[in-house]
Amino acid sequence: MRATLHLETPRLSLVALTPEAIEALLAGDRARLGRLTGGEFPVAPGPPPLMEELLPEVRRRLLAEPETLGWWTWLALDRTTRRATGASGFGGPPDANGAVMIGYATYPGAEGRGFATEAAGALVRWALTQPGVARVCASIPPDNAAARRVAEKLGMRVIGTLWEEEIDAVLLYAVGR
Repeated sequence: MRATLHLETPRLSLVALTPEAIEALLAGDRARLGRLTGGEFPVAPGPPPLMEELLPEVRRRLLAEPETLGWWTWLALDRTTRRATGASGFGGPPDANGAVMIGYATYPGAEGRGFATEAAGALVRWALTQPGVARVCASIPPDNAAARRVAEKLGMRVIGTLWEEEIDAVLLYAVGR
């Protein structure tokens, strides 16, 4: 088993998913995933929202580049119940300009309780202390009011727009050091 990265917030434990944890998550193996993350999974877990297609590639990248642990998917666990509330993460290590892209999602039943803001906030703070990182960005569809509120609560501001093939124009938010 590989070493893992952990972050703590007042209500959450964040665990960077290792290739083994991603494999257990994709297989719906709640016992193994629980051992690897310290989480409780009363029902078979599934990939976090919007991450089903990305996780196999993230696993492959982590196997090839283990030093990138932390720059991909983090599972957010309620510190009291140990149940997963959602996931946040980055689209990989910082680019040549020092930018990283963050995303966040909550599991059904955990929405509207501030978990995404708390988890993403911890990851933004962590990222901005890492070598080579100048800013954290998020691409958010204009009609996703909840995701926009999270970004704004984290101090992110709109710095432009991007074209994403399956979504159309999205707002590019960013916060720097």
